[in-house]
Amino acid sequence: MDDAVTLGIIREAVDAVGMDLERDDLLQDVGVDSIAGYEIRLLVRERCGVEVPEEGFEDLGSVGDLLDLVRSQAAEAC
Repeated sequence: MDDAVTLGIIREAVDAVGMDLERDDLLQDVGVDSIAGYEIRLLVRERCGVEVPEEGFEDLGSVGDLLDLVRSQAAEAC
């Protein structure tokens, strides 16, 4: 799974197209709340075929944590 796709999804969910995101950025600081989190999970599933569980998502702190979770879920799906 390409991180650029996931980063684009994050930007879309928080309405911040063009925002530079770094792995150590906190999700809360970039605007990911529970609604954006739901949208991110939905878009990842629709566009990438990867299921991101709500339980795992709630424990994430940073953009890097989310990238790692999506990558690990993609690997498990293969």
